[in-house]
Amino acid sequence: MSSDPERTLHYAVDVTVDDAWAIINFLTPRLESLERTYDGGTEEHRTAAALGEAMSVLFLALELEIRGPGVGRHRNRSAAPPAVSPSPTEDERIVEKKRRLTRIAEYWNQLCGIVRPWSESKGYDRARWHPVTFLNMAAEDEHHRRVTEAGLRRTP
Repeated sequence: MSSDPERTLHYAVDVTVDDAWAIINFLTPRLESLERTYDGGTEEHRTAAALGEAMSVLFLALELEIRGPGVGRHRNRSAAPPAVSPSPTEDERIVEKKRRLTRIAEYWNQLCGIVRPWSESKGYDRARWHPVTFLNMAAEDEHHRRVTEAGLRRTP
């Protein structure tokens, strides 16, 4: 778990696997309790199971993006090694980093949407569990610059 559970998230680049685990650890007991309380054919049981599945899928997708390719994958030792691909250019690396951060923001924001109904519950982490708007500080600065240049907001 994160050593600072009350840290504030501002950007997609700030989101960690520990942040996602905190949501999982907060919601799982609640969902499991509903599944134990209600029989398998009830709407409450199905809702809790579906929410748990959605949460798990988002967590795994988020973890893969944060940790990078190859996480949890084991290559067959008898298979031929992968072909060497040319090194990506700097522009390709920048595009891929932006794409990766965009996916992190999307998955994180969806997890935050799932946990939002518990925002008034004890243990809900308001500083962390909110959607991120920008990928990083540079993206936020660029947005504000473009808004100002377009005359949509006056500079003080």
